[in-house]
Amino acid sequence: ITLEHMDKYDIHTLDDALRYEPGLYVRHTKGLADSMPRINMRGLYGPNRNLVLLDGIPINGGYTGEVAWNNLGLDNIERIEVIRGPGSALYGGNAMGGVINIITSTPKKLEAGAHIGYGSDDTIGYGVSVGNRFFDRLALRVGFNGEETSGYATSLVERSIRNGSGTLHGGYPMLSSSKKPKWVVGDKGDNPAERWNVNLKAAYDVRDTGRLNFDFQYGHHEYDYDEPHTYLTDANGNPSFSGKVDIGGGKSASVYPSSYIYYTGKGDKDFAFCSLTYKDSFGILDFTGKVAYENRDNWYTVSTGRGSSNYDNSPGNLSESNTDSWLTDIQLNLPLGSKHILTFGFYFRTDDFDNDGYDLSYYRDEDSKISKTETTKGKDRFYAFYLQDQWKLLDNLSLYAGMRVDYWEAFDGEAGPVGSVEEFDELSDYGICPKFSAVWNPFKDTYVRASIGRAFRAPTIYELYRTWVGSWATYHSNPDLDPETLWNYETGFDQYLFNRRVKLAATYFHTELDDMIETYYIGRDQYRDNVSSAKIDGVELEAYAYIFDWLKLWGNYTYNRTEVLENDRNPDAEGNYLPGTPARIINVGTELTYKWIKGSISGQYLGRIYKTELNNDEDDVYGGNTKCWLWDAKVSLNGGVIPALIPSVHQKPPFELSFSVENLFDRDYFESYVGRGRSYYGEIRFKW
Repeated sequence: ITLEHMDKYDIHTLDDALRYEPGLYVRHTKGLADSMPRINMRGLYGPNRNLVLLDGIPINGGYTGEVAWNNLGLDNIERIEVIRGPGSALYGGNAMGGVINIITSTPKKLEAGAHIGYGSDDTIGYGVSVGNRFFDRLALRVGFNGEETSGYATSLVERSIRNGSGTLHGGYPMLSSSKKPKWVVGDKGDNPAERWNVNLKAAYDVRDTGRLNFDFQYGHHEYDYDEPHTYLTDANGNPSFSGKVDIGGGKSASVYPSSYIYYTGKGDKDFAFCSLTYKDSFGILDFTGKVAYENRDNWYTVSTGRGSSNYDNSPGNLSESNTDSWLTDIQLNLPLGSKHILTFGFYFRTDDFDNDGYDLSYYRDEDSKISKTETTKGKDRFYAFYLQDQWKLLDNLSLYAGMRVDYWEAFDGEAGPVGSVEEFDELSDYGICPKFSAVWNPFKDTYVRASIGRAFRAPTIYELYRTWVGSWATYHSNPDLDPETLWNYETGFDQYLFNRRVKLAATYFHTELDDMIETYYIGRDQYRDNVSSAKIDGVELEAYAYIFDWLKLWGNYTYNRTEVLENDRNPDAEGNYLPGTPARIINVGTELTYKWIKGSISGQYLGRIYKTELNNDEDDVYGGNTKCWLWDAKVSLNGGVIPALIPSVHQKPPFELSFSVENLFDRDYFESYVGRGRSYYGEIRFKW
């Protein structure tokens, strides 16, 4: 996925660029205010089941495995590479559904750019960058970009319906995702948010074959809930947040000021990343050495008030956390004759997590601490050795055989309320992940591929040690979790036609999962355990055609039939779909690139997404998901439009003007939260 490709689409965050890739489900609800955007691959729910790399270095967080998508910039990206299917033989843990590698750009000459945009919900985007190459050996680029918005209302206020009468009027009925009748009395307010990113890249050619790269990123993301809105009025027609709603038929719904701020708050996430990579060739031996450091400093607040507590006075809780991660990877490539290329290396990573919880006198003021209430700490370490042989058996047939051995340990874990913190024993395990694959090129534009591979995911520090009390449940950790594992079998082909103006591709895969870590409730307590085995049978179809040199049509179809094979805790879940990911995704679109104009129209259909393991939840309601098509469009005019319209102007000004529409047909939908309605965004970019 190149930067040129991304420029044609309505993309505001880096994960947006992956939205239309086959086999991927990008979940970015609440717009820019989403604090936990995630990408699911091949029917596997959860960000920690896919590996994301930044210039070849893992950036899945050491605490939960999530990726800080909102903290990463867009303007410094050269391309994004996607490998679907397990990649643990080379990349280790988390690479179960696939691997995403984000590659940043290195300037080859003097270049500079700036952009500013404005759109719906008072959304403002901005950025500036400059780069150059000095003395033929040193390349340097620095950039800054960001976005802020007043947001829109994503969270509804639902109340239970009971017998009785009331004096308030307004609202409307809706089933909950658990199929219980509810009355919608308002929303929890617009979700303002802001993000920005500073990035720097330096590359120095130490010698003709050796290059040293330094990468630095610092990203900031914050979100909030504005004042809530009520849909109710009293007998005099005045807005009301308290009382009983008369909904007719002898039924009513009680509402309190605290109902409108329940489980709302604000949060702040900071992400710092720096890495040093050295690549060189010593005769026939290629060497790559990497060392990286990552820090995540996060906090968020949640209201805890009841009854008359409201937006202006409710008490709350504060959670503050910090994660430090260090990583090193040494890789060697050695040709053995003319038929073999041997790749082998060593990998090490360590994570250190620390979290503290506090009571707040006012939930919207993170500095109004009353007392410390609980703590969580934990560390982990990974050691790995990997080996792969690429064997060119024939001129048109290559075989790959690889294996990786990972040893993992978690230690210094402790969690609990102040005064009764529990310390946990050290935990360790290992994973052996082989992979065998083949690529056959029987004809010039025909490629056939097949693979068998094993992948694993170690439990995160969050899953092992984080026990905490929320607004309506106690969330329990499990320090005895085992790693998840899977075997994947797949085959597919790519066929190009008409001098590569047309492409047809298809992949079928079968995945078998064991020891899946799942969460479940017993009363008001949430637990997690290795309770399930499952299988996934998937099909990915893809096609594109250049109708003209300037017009491209494309489409892809993803089908994931996930099925729970065994659930020791709840046998009634056996035979059901795994929750959290759609069974079907259809993406279609067209791209236009003609003289001084370019643009796109793109649509996505998301099929049924189950929320519960029993597959008995309601869809198309708040808290559930809507099966629907959503369409976006974007058109851009570059500076070439000026000489085209004004013949006396002979130079092309260095600007590009774009206009985009999200949710083109203003479709009402839910993706757990309320989906964004039709929105607009205009932008001007300068590039020198």
